[in-house]
Amino acid sequence: MANGHFYENQIVSALKELTTCLEISPAHPDAHHLMGFIFFGRKEYLSAERHFRRAFDIRPAFHEARSNLGALLLATRRWREAIEIVKPLVDATLYPTPWLVHNNLGYANQQLGNQRQSLKHYRLAIFHNPKFCLGYNNLGTLYRDMGQIDMAVDYFQRSISRCKNYPEPHFHLGMLFQSKGQDQAARREFGTCFKSAPESPFGRRCRMRM
Repeated sequence: MANGHFYENQIVSALKELTTCLEISPAHPDAHHLMGFIFFGRKEYLSAERHFRRAFDIRPAFHEARSNLGALLLATRRWREAIEIVKPLVDATLYPTPWLVHNNLGYANQQLGNQRQSLKHYRLAIFHNPKFCLGYNNLGTLYRDMGQIDMAVDYFQRSISRCKNYPEPHFHLGMLFQSKGQDQAARREFGTCFKSAPESPFGRRCRMRM
C-alpha cells in the first residue's frame, strides 16, 4: 500500500502505511528503504540516512539502499564516507546500473582532488553506458580542473550530442569560452543552456550571463 501511495505521489499516506508496517515488523528492509527514500527527497537527511543504513544492515545485499545512501552522502558533501559506502557495489556483478556507481565514485574522488581515481571511474561509467551524458559532462569538468581545456571542450560537446536538452555542459562551455575571450560563442552556449531548462539551477545561472 505504501508503494502504491508513493507512486501516486500521495506521500503522507505512504508515510502512514510505512509507519504502521515498521510498528508491526521493525526489521522490514523494504519499508526502511522507501522511508529513507521519501525522507531523502524531503531533504530530511538524518532520518533518511538512518533508514537507509537500517535497510542494508538487515539485508546486506540490498544494493539499492547502499547506492541511495551513497547519493545522500554525496549530497551532504561527505566524500570519503560516500566512497566507502559505494565502493562495494563495484564488485556487485548483478547490480543493474554500474555506470552510476562509477560516476559517484568519480565525483567523490574529484572533490577530494584524487584526479587519477576520478578519471578511472568516469571512464568506466561511460564504458558501461556509452549514452551516459552525465558521465561525459563530469569528464569534461575533470579535464577542465586538470587544465586540459581541449579535452574538456570535447567531452562537454560529447555530452551535449547525447542529451540535447541537458543545460550543464552548455554552462561549462560558456564559462570556458568566456574565459578565453570568445564572447559570442559564450553567449550562444549560455542562451542554449537557458532555453533548454529555464527553471533549472543551471538555466538560471546561464540567464544571468547572457
